[in-house]
Amino acid sequence: MTAAGPKDPPGLQTGRDEDWLGPLLAMLAVQTAVSFLSRIAPTLAPSLAPRIGWPVESVGYLSSMITGASVVALLLGMPLLRRLGSMRNLQIGLALGVLGALLSAVPEAIALVVGTLLIGLSIGPPSSAGMDVLQRFAPPRHRNLMFSVKQAGVPLGGVIAGLLMPWASQTLGIGLAVAIAAALGALTLFAVQPLRARVDAARETTLRLNWRMFLSPNNLRQPLAVLVAMPALRRMGLAGGCLGAGQSAWFAFLVTYLVVELQWTLTAAGALFALMQLVSALGRPLAGFISDRLGDGLRVLRWAVIGSGLTTLALAFCTPAWPTWSVVALAVLAGLTVASWNGVQFAEVARLAPPETLNETMTGATLLLLLAYVVGPSIFSLVVAAGASFGAAFGFTALVTFSALWPLSRVKDDALPRG
Repeated sequence: MTAAGPKDPPGLQTGRDEDWLGPLLAMLAVQTAVSFLSRIAPTLAPSLAPRIGWPVESVGYLSSMITGASVVALLLGMPLLRRLGSMRNLQIGLALGVLGALLSAVPEAIALVVGTLLIGLSIGPPSSAGMDVLQRFAPPRHRNLMFSVKQAGVPLGGVIAGLLMPWASQTLGIGLAVAIAAALGALTLFAVQPLRARVDAARETTLRLNWRMFLSPNNLRQPLAVLVAMPALRRMGLAGGCLGAGQSAWFAFLVTYLVVELQWTLTAAGALFALMQLVSALGRPLAGFISDRLGDGLRVLRWAVIGSGLTTLALAFCTPAWPTWSVVALAVLAGLTVASWNGVQFAEVARLAPPETLNETMTGATLLLLLAYVVGPSIFSLVVAAGASFGAAFGFTALVTFSALWPLSRVKDDALPRG
């Protein structure tokens, strides 16, 4: 990308060296906060579900609800972004996440469901508003790095949740643990307020919002139509969905699997979840670096499929008799394979996309991935609810992951030439 020309409206494209640090730190903080809030259910499932009379595998449905709500926020949020500005959009999302966290602490099923949906709505703004802020403020020569730093907030939030939430719930109780999580989200909301005037200076204050803006079928139809129209993009989207289903199973069920079937303590399981997320935070830029050096992102994605499938299959065969170091090794491998391919996949989608429909293509690819995040945990929960073990469900997940090799092997048949 190149720097914006002098005709850009004030505040729309800055990118000066003295401008980028504040917005970058704000985006990293918000991304970390919403990721942290979204990991409350997966890291507390062994304690959270039984207190309302639900089986522990119901965490899959909660994870699906979070992702489903984030899809709604992604599709409907653009008019609000234009009218209120990116920073205010992010703050509204954080406020919903904080409220959702507080509701999740109430020992009633309806409160947990509503709270989960509100947390899901908080995930949408960082995808659109966060990217918009960095696109405008990041210096062109550092733009890829700035985007990578912002995305590191996703696993960073998982690290914090894995280390803090199980320990706090066992030491202080679930209610106080969730209250602490909500307080951290609220603190982030107020911490980014000083940047609001500068970041949102170019918002469309004269835009009149109406229901048609939010409910237009084109919000969903156009991105998916662009993706489906080109076979190579369609196959990349399918591969991302298969990989995403496997990734979502690890994120949603690792802690519960360790506690219920491998007899780990909740604190130890949360620590291993945090380790996997930490390795992912390092593995994502590493995967991108290797892809750039090889000049072949598809090869890296195929390696990720094989590594993810084998790691998930090995997890399926774990028993309480396995030594601790072996399970830790699997979590580290998962951080490098299961949880680190996302950036490479999106980069390949961007490479294949026609320039004139890049935004729609990326939105369509994001929607397909989020759909996998909705469907994957729900199917996992249904498999367990039908009487299968968590290990059997992870074995099924490994097969879904391996199936990504088929569309990836055919992408080059009709891909656009490399630039």
